[in-house]
Amino acid sequence: MSRSWMFLGVAVDILTDPTAPISVAELELPEGASPPLHVHADLDDSFYVLEGRMVIRCGNDVTLAEAGSWVQFPSRVPHTFRVLDGPARVLATHANDSFMSLVTDVGSPRGDGDHPTTGEGPPRAELDRVLAGHGIVNVGAPMEEGEARELLGTLTTA
Repeated sequence: MSRSWMFLGVAVDILTDPTAPISVAELELPEGASPPLHVHADLDDSFYVLEGRMVIRCGNDVTLAEAGSWVQFPSRVPHTFRVLDGPARVLATHANDSFMSLVTDVGSPRGDGDHPTTGEGPPRAELDRVLAGHGIVNVGAPMEEGEARELLGTLTTA
């Protein structure tokens, strides 16, 4: 099985063996990347920011994550983010392989010419169906650039 994937415009390098007790992957996200506001039924989603900047929304909390930030999204809490001012790289860690199985079910093995890009993926209804099969429910829209900039402005002036 390939260890390097393209998943909804994101480059994903799976770093752990499928039998490992945790799943770890490096994700390369393009500027503007923002998943729909979503909830994981049974997965505490988390990542460490290696490079880049992103505005994070988790429940009612909004933060700025930059290189060196640890980001946690508890299960059953709606969350999203938006990558700003260039691409980002994160190290994702999960207690189970549900996200990695989603990557391999929806994505495709990464080829030499494949680079992260925004706007890739199936139509929303199809994506919602596939995500539901992996314990993920979309509950809102991705974070738009204007919204992210507005939220960023409130963080830097607070």
